[in-house]
Amino acid sequence: MPQDLISIGEVTIPFYEDNLIVQLGEDGEIYVALRPIVEALGLDWSGQLQRIKRDPVLGDETRTISVGVTTTQIKQRGEGAKYYVCLPKQYLSGFLFGINANRVREELRESVIKWQREAHLILDAAFTGDAESAMAAIRLKYLRQGYDEAWIKQRQITIATRHQLTDEWKNRGVQGGQYGILTAVIHRGAFDVNPSEHKTLKGVGKGEVRDHMNGLELAFINVAEQATIANIYNQDAQGYAENYDAAEKGGRSAGVARLAFEQEHGRQVISQQSYLEQRKKLQSGQENVDEA
Repeated sequence: MPQDLISIGEVTIPFYEDNLIVQLGEDGEIYVALRPIVEALGLDWSGQLQRIKRDPVLGDETRTISVGVTTTQIKQRGEGAKYYVCLPKQYLSGFLFGINANRVREELRESVIKWQREAHLILDAAFTGDAESAMAAIRLKYLRQGYDEAWIKQRQITIATRHQLTDEWKNRGVQGGQYGILTAVIHRGAFDVNPSEHKTLKGVGKGEVRDHMNGLELAFINVAEQATIANIYNQDAQGYAENYDAAEKGGRSAGVARLAFEQEHGRQVISQQSYLEQRKKLQSGQENVDEA
């Protein structure tokens, strides 16, 4: 069965007249959504999904990526998240070459062969060294949603830190669901609540709570993860147990800093509102709240 992950960023990469939807997973991997490709080729999604599940390699590598939406979208559409069935980018060619072009309808054959012929070259060029382009795409996505430039810059910093942290975890033997556990340990140390409790506090549905944090919250979660990275280096943490200890210490350091800030400034770091929803209210003149 596919494992569930949360997307920390979405990028769309043009491929001829079609688009590839790329998700940046919480585990630091780059994943490609499969259904848009299947539909662009005019193939049957249910049939291709069954083929993927039967394949011993592709079936094992498949992930279900959850992409959060805003509170307003949840109310309007009655959903808390979108889900994409994805493969890590390095397995996409294997999926494409598993399609037998001779067995598809004649009018689809040319498109399938085109994708297969240039998959290695174009996909490799699209993904290699694409961190800057990915960040630019993330910025545009947030601008379209209504975020301001100052918030976006802070969010991009947290994304870069997160990538650095997950790279360290990956290289040091952290696996699968352990990413989520370590993330929750850091979050609780910094804020005294875990990510799901933080979302509930803000009235947010499924998805990434960081997309609803205010500037102060983003700053302190970044401190927590930077402190965790420093602990990993200092301890040369290997495996889950040692990285758990580094995460616990990193979160706790940020929590101490947060409490000192709150005592000094007489205000809470955690906001009970989604930053984006609050920004929309401020822009419409519904309320006047001072937020970082």
